[in-house]
Amino acid sequence: MPTVIGLTGGIASGKSAVAALLRERGAAIVDADVVARQVVEPGQPALDEIRARFGDEVLDGDGRLDRKRLGERVFADPAARAALNAITHPRIAAASQAEIARHGARGAHVVFYEAALLIENGLHRGLDATIVVAAPPETQLVRLRARDGLDEAAARARLAAQLPLADKVAVATWVIDNGGDLDRTRAQLDAVCADIEARFGPIATSPARRASATGPLPLPDERILVTGYPAFTARRMTAKALAADPRAQVFVLSRAKFADDAAAMLRELPGGERARVIVGDVCDMDLGLSTTEYRALTEQLTTIHHLAGIYYQGVDAATARRVNVTGTRGVIDLARECGRLRRLVHWSTAQVSGKRKGVILEDELDEHQGFHNVYEETKFEAERLAREAMRHLPVTILRPGIIVGDSHTGEIDKFDGPYYLMVLIATNALAVHLPLPGRGTAPLHLVPIDYVIDAGWQLGNDPRAAGRTLHLVDPQPLPARRIYELVAEHSHTAAPRGFIPRQLVKNVLRTPGIQRLARGPLSFLEAFDHQVFYNARGAHELLDGTGLSCPPFDRYVDKLVAYVRQVHAQRKGKAGAAAPDDDVFDPFD
Repeated sequence: MPTVIGLTGGIASGKSAVAALLRERGAAIVDADVVARQVVEPGQPALDEIRARFGDEVLDGDGRLDRKRLGERVFADPAARAALNAITHPRIAAASQAEIARHGARGAHVVFYEAALLIENGLHRGLDATIVVAAPPETQLVRLRARDGLDEAAARARLAAQLPLADKVAVATWVIDNGGDLDRTRAQLDAVCADIEARFGPIATSPARRASATGPLPLPDERILVTGYPAFTARRMTAKALAADPRAQVFVLSRAKFADDAAAMLRELPGGERARVIVGDVCDMDLGLSTTEYRALTEQLTTIHHLAGIYYQGVDAATARRVNVTGTRGVIDLARECGRLRRLVHWSTAQVSGKRKGVILEDELDEHQGFHNVYEETKFEAERLAREAMRHLPVTILRPGIIVGDSHTGEIDKFDGPYYLMVLIATNALAVHLPLPGRGTAPLHLVPIDYVIDAGWQLGNDPRAAGRTLHLVDPQPLPARRIYELVAEHSHTAAPRGFIPRQLVKNVLRTPGIQRLARGPLSFLEAFDHQVFYNARGAHELLDGTGLSCPPFDRYVDKLVAYVRQVHAQRKGKAGAAAPDDDVFDPFD
């Protein structure tokens, strides 16, 4: 990442004039006011939230934000102002950081961040240095009246509402007195720029690097933390980060008992020399790291992909809450300490909707729903923490559906949930027409791992995704019965026939020949016929033009079946014996 220097000053002190002089020198500048206008443009989620909070009266006839009218609403109402800040500030911060990163990708060694309230909001603490542009109060008064057409009383009230200029000067790295003519200001800026270049490198932006033919430029000097090893999602995200950004360094957080395996994985991955294993645990204080390791992370990290979680739906409540909730709280605490953080990607699940039915929108979370199991409930609690963190951090929340194998290879590492039924049907050598644990008319929201990781990487690098919750699902999911019929068709085995009424599931699962279904989490069986649809409009809009879309199940079911049967054959060969005649063979015993 480039060196970032704040540029601020008192109202009407001439900050914009100094910014213009810097632009003449070829400097890269990010204007927070411009960014603030962009995040409330029509179509942006911030505008929808502002409208919901303050009503249609803060919009003009074209549906755009009426900044003057909104300003009148919040100026004298601290609660309203706080609500507005909670909506806009995280998005402004995320978009600003993304813009800074883009300047860095184009070759900028130094980027100036121009913001009127830089010091008031404490943002200067995370920057490398700060320039404060100052002017005498009477000069400010004259300029303010001329600029905004204010009478003297109104102008003085504006000045009185600002943080005293002396407080800003006290924390400045450099002060430019802009109370005189432009030549005098230019001479002071010359001296400041000479000092900046001696300490941080050239101010003028070098020629832009040629864009990649396959997509946007990768962000330079990325330092990425991936939690969740040895989960398949964490392994795939590690490989994706190393392959997609040849300049990225990746830190893989692993518990001690998995550390050797993690190191072996990195040795096998292309680019693995740019990654290292950090032994720790998201559930422990400071992730179980030493003070030195923890501080080193906070100084380096630009991106966090928080994938750690208990995904087995039959987990006990204490373990689920410790990993899913306490672990998320620990990662958020780390993110707050990261001065260069560009994005925290929190990996949730579409199943936080719990027992809700109908259409679930991406921005909906707490609708007083019940839950089928503790997995759904604790993932809901974890997402609520991530949403609260959006007020202060650039957070993107991703909600994948039920993740299955790779749509190209079929590879998957765990066989639970829908995969138990898939295994039973695909390896059903006895031609038993297995019943389904429900009518199977509701959609089964399956999504392949490769799409989930590719889309998650893209959205984690998209500045528009900051402050948003996005569904990663098949937009046209098939009914559960059709999914398992396709599995049988491609396996050349007996298709499922009939169903077990929900109220009889527990009793029937105890009967010979059928009790194998109990190997799948009961929570999955209870939710089998759950009529729910996940609207993914936001994700589709952001991924439009990237070439990424979720493939329909019928296009990759053959890959899943081939992989399941291959593993079945390998396990059966190792076992050296066939399955009992009175039972369905389970290749994963």
